[in-house]
Amino acid sequence: MSNSKTLSRRNMLKKGGAISAAIISASLLKSSRAEAANKGLPRWAMVIDLRRCIGCRGCTVACKAEFDVPLGSWNAVVKQIEVGKYPNVKKVFLPRLCNNCGGGDKDLPPCVAICPEFPKNRKKLVTTGGKKHRYRDGATYKRPDGFIIINNSACVGCGKCIKECPYGVRSFNMRLTSGKDPEKHGITKCQFCYHRVDKGLMPSCVNTCQGEARIFGDLNDPESSVSKLVKEFNLAPNREKTTLLPEKGTEPFVFYIDPDNVLKNYKIDPEKKVEEFRDQIV
Repeated sequence: MSNSKTLSRRNMLKKGGAISAAIISASLLKSSRAEAANKGLPRWAMVIDLRRCIGCRGCTVACKAEFDVPLGSWNAVVKQIEVGKYPNVKKVFLPRLCNNCGGGDKDLPPCVAICPEFPKNRKKLVTTGGKKHRYRDGATYKRPDGFIIINNSACVGCGKCIKECPYGVRSFNMRLTSGKDPEKHGITKCQFCYHRVDKGLMPSCVNTCQGEARIFGDLNDPESSVSKLVKEFNLAPNREKTTLLPEKGTEPFVFYIDPDNVLKNYKIDPEKKVEEFRDQIV
């Protein structure tokens, strides 16, 4: 057999394997959604395993492509720094994204509570079991299953949600316009790819993570990988060690498996949103 044929067959097998993996991933998520929906409302969450992150930035690129994020803006980033002193030097990677927070004042994330265009229209989310979960939308709003969504058609472009977010993960998107004021830009952030999840697909960043450091699923489904990891590592009961800025009381739903205490040595200036590591990780 010629080398060209061998390579061709090899490439076909690789592509076939990738397609199969994607199909299995989608099927598992659909199965998880169906089972959880029959039991009640799902609660979507993400676990980031810092032991597995290799700093490839595939998640960043995938997110920019998925949301058409312009140059200079990011929905997902991976922070990197070298810490310690020779010979005890370590390179640290810390993926950052919207935490799709669960609470705060009035049981609303700060970004939603501050929005002048919330609440607006009445909406309902229906699980496959037929149960209806009612909520209100707006320029930015929280869906009952945990997604915090931006609707730029209802946005006035005031930027209050950007300033109010303690994590600094919202920004203006120069390619979007405010629906209420075309002279102003729209807002962008990570939204857990709800448009993909609603179709039974994984978020784009999870789908492309080479190290499998990002795990997404339904916390209310005890058989989901997310639920099992949260239970195994006690992530939810120990939010002060497993989430960013726990003192803000926003109840993040992005959890970190963090054996090196990276989060403890990471801080964000609440005013300037400047991020830095304290040089204490060895």
